[in-house]
Amino acid sequence: MSEIQVKGKIIREIYSNGSYKILAFQPFADYIKKVKTNKYGNISLVGELGFLSVDEQYELNIREESTNNYGTSYSVVSCPSLTEINLDELSREESFEILTSFTTANQANNILDAYPNFIAKVIKEGKDSIDVKKIYNVGESYLNAYVRELNEKYKYIHILNKYTDYQFNISDCKKLYQEYYSNENVETALNETPYYVLIEVLGRSFESTDKLLCSFRTELVESEQRCEAMIMDILHENESQGSSRIKGSILWEKAHDYDSRLLKLIKDVCVNSANIYYDDNDKYIALMSTYLAEIRIRNWVMEKLSNDSKLDLNWRDYKVNLDGSELSDMQLSALKVFCESQVCLLTGFSGVGKTFSIKALIRMLDDHNMTYTLVCPTGKASRVLAEQTGKEASTIHKRVLQGEINSDVLIVDEFGMVGLDVFCMLINTIINPNMRVVLVGDPAQIPSISLGKIFDDFITSNIIPMTMLTEVFRYKSNGSLFVATNVRQGKSFFNDEEMVKHEDNVYSVCDNYKFIETEEDDIPNEVLKQYHKLLNKGIKPKDILILAPMNIGSMGTYAINNAIQAEVNPPKANEVVITRKINGNTITFRVGDIVLNTKNDYHAVSYEAYKKMQEDELGVLSEDDVADSMVVNGQSGVIREVLGKEGIIVQFDETLIYMNKSKVMGQLLLGYSISTFKAQGSTTDYTINIISESHHKMLSRGLLYVADTRNKKSCIDIGNISTYEKALNVVVNDNRDTFLLDLLTQNVEKDLTN
Repeated sequence: MSEIQVKGKIIREIYSNGSYKILAFQPFADYIKKVKTNKYGNISLVGELGFLSVDEQYELNIREESTNNYGTSYSVVSCPSLTEINLDELSREESFEILTSFTTANQANNILDAYPNFIAKVIKEGKDSIDVKKIYNVGESYLNAYVRELNEKYKYIHILNKYTDYQFNISDCKKLYQEYYSNENVETALNETPYYVLIEVLGRSFESTDKLLCSFRTELVESEQRCEAMIMDILHENESQGSSRIKGSILWEKAHDYDSRLLKLIKDVCVNSANIYYDDNDKYIALMSTYLAEIRIRNWVMEKLSNDSKLDLNWRDYKVNLDGSELSDMQLSALKVFCESQVCLLTGFSGVGKTFSIKALIRMLDDHNMTYTLVCPTGKASRVLAEQTGKEASTIHKRVLQGEINSDVLIVDEFGMVGLDVFCMLINTIINPNMRVVLVGDPAQIPSISLGKIFDDFITSNIIPMTMLTEVFRYKSNGSLFVATNVRQGKSFFNDEEMVKHEDNVYSVCDNYKFIETEEDDIPNEVLKQYHKLLNKGIKPKDILILAPMNIGSMGTYAINNAIQAEVNPPKANEVVITRKINGNTITFRVGDIVLNTKNDYHAVSYEAYKKMQEDELGVLSEDDVADSMVVNGQSGVIREVLGKEGIIVQFDETLIYMNKSKVMGQLLLGYSISTFKAQGSTTDYTINIISESHHKMLSRGLLYVADTRNKKSCIDIGNISTYEKALNVVVNDNRDTFLLDLLTQNVEKDLTN
């Protein structure tokens, strides 16, 4: 879409949320015919427009974005009438006029009383040069807002105006300043390394970046940096499948499909690029940052193994639990291994008693006044660990954000879900060189979606001391454990006359497992029927979880969520709701719904911070200014209030969080039913699992194992037995290719003796 040059005046602010605004712009008479005006004779400007003020006149270059019932909206490409101000010549009166465009007169005077050169100081030296305590009646949140307003009006606008070909917005300009500190450095970076700037700094895709740059910088078409960007894009795609490296021959094929003109440059780029690691012997290629992460993990392991310090603790004294139950010899041996090594693995399948060993270990640590930190990769897993142990546990991300870890012991549960970046982040936070680390996990779980396969590589390397628990307790007295054990071993159990009671279409094991054989088309109805039976027993929706391998389709989580919602939380007269469309499905969020957050949000806004924004009479505070909380991927909550188009209030555990509509649309789902993959690491009282032929491409032994081990009280599988038995024979081999295993096993003896 071509640019349009217009002159006119901002006449009204239609909507504002921090920098994002919708402004009514009245073009002057000479420019009316250039644009599509609405019935009021003006146009709507949308985007991050904090640099524009109501009642001010501007010359703008704009681009048509969309047309709806309210008319045509435009984005601002540049604002030639705004240029950088001469900071050294601003009078107090001029500074006051600038500040009062977004502050009160009293606040502007307070600011200038404390810092007469406030504007110059902010723009030249940044926010950290200002001591907010010296400014009367201006707190941290308002300082954040005022600094942002000044930067957008008089600092970032220079980049927006100068580099229109790059299609920057104000957020882009802010990121560029944070990365390069000055206009001169930004210009140098764009001239010399535009692919890096647009992809790595601004987060654009290689495809969109490549199309844009090749359209106006033709000298890049057969350049080494374009080739490097293409290779890195291939490597990122490879990493999205879990592998940390790729064979050169495979990369060559992918590059040939993209642009054969770059093939002649590949070898030299791989050898010379600081961003790419190339193994000339085995012809493997990886992102340098990823290779160094695996090196970091390998070195950490070797350092731990080379430390022969042992703990002289009476671990045998902890065979009997406080409730009188006893640990098996194998469970107890986990304590012995812990005392003998600074790093160890505790592995085992569902029902073997890993938690018993962890609880005994914690009791031993408490008795000897040793400090410990308990972490998990997901919020649900950390809550499960906290419930099981009675001790505080947190997600890895949250604990890392809290600062350095200096405890005597670190216990990481559900370690199979931990990827390279998260584990490096964790071990880089450890400051106690003598910390003992226990890594706990179930090797039968389906592969993690995270990069790498650290847990599997650690086990396969056979160099880290490990306790492998194999005895399944209550195998013949707990239906779920009986089923899980058979599933893990790939054994059908339906004809086991001793354990399985068969009546009509129901196969029962003990009092906590049922398989209800159901015609394919009737599976959704049977799911609703069983859900109702649980509700009629007084079980609350928050304690029931429906699992499905897929989100889409008539038996996917989206459809099941809508069906359950219609039963337990139906529409009410005059209610306010927010709807989201995803993959052809409409999701409605209403008060009382159970919801699932699907992204880590380290800049979440608490309800108290949201109220502060609402009470801001000037309307300058944004979410970035007041963000004071966090919500993690996989965390479930309950909607307490729907605020219309503005967003919703969700209760996550004990905290009320405000989520704007953008976050609702981008990271929130109904949580009555979730995918089996999302359920890893979590448990609930009752689960209902869908076994549909329509999911056959996703069903596997590992997936059934995960689904049948998520419950604490009872599990119901609904579907077709033949489909279930076919899945038992499907073993998903983790074909991820990593450097880590080779790094752990090559020249180990030499490393341990040096």
